[in-house]
Amino acid sequence: MSRTAHSDRSTATPRSTTAPAPAAARLRVVEKTHDVPRKEVLGEGVLTGKQVTADLPDPEPLLRNLGRSVFEAMAGVRDIEQMARWVAPDVYSVLLQRVQHSARARRIRGKTVRRPYIVTKTCLWQSPRAGVVEATVLVDLGARVRAVAIRLEEFRGRWRAERFNVL
Repeated sequence: MSRTAHSDRSTATPRSTTAPAPAAARLRVVEKTHDVPRKEVLGEGVLTGKQVTADLPDPEPLLRNLGRSVFEAMAGVRDIEQMARWVAPDVYSVLLQRVQHSARARRIRGKTVRRPYIVTKTCLWQSPRAGVVEATVLVDLGARVRAVAIRLEEFRGRWRAERFNVL
């Protein structure tokens, strides 16, 4: 080997110094994988993409609304009773406690109720089996971004949140 070839290799930048793709680019790729047609079924009934069942509505609008509504309720600008139809009774009681705690904290600090800046950024969901949807909704609150994990299950021909976790 000649000395010039060896010196060229030593001056080249190693491959490990390249920066990974930004998180936003990775999220876009994940969202694009959900573009599977709703009625397509593979193999022995394995559900893929956004397909859940043919008789239930698309869960994404409900997921986005529930993610936004929980923060509006904690801010005091939405009644928790408006969400009662869309959540299970045990989820409702936990949300009610959290809303009451937020109201008590506002009262102690002397803060008034203000409509917060809330934008639903991303809604990623999957259907592990028919009649079940597990989702993560990213909600931009202006000062910070929060995540809400929601599990929807079929209940009397519609979706209902059986699990709800604000991260």
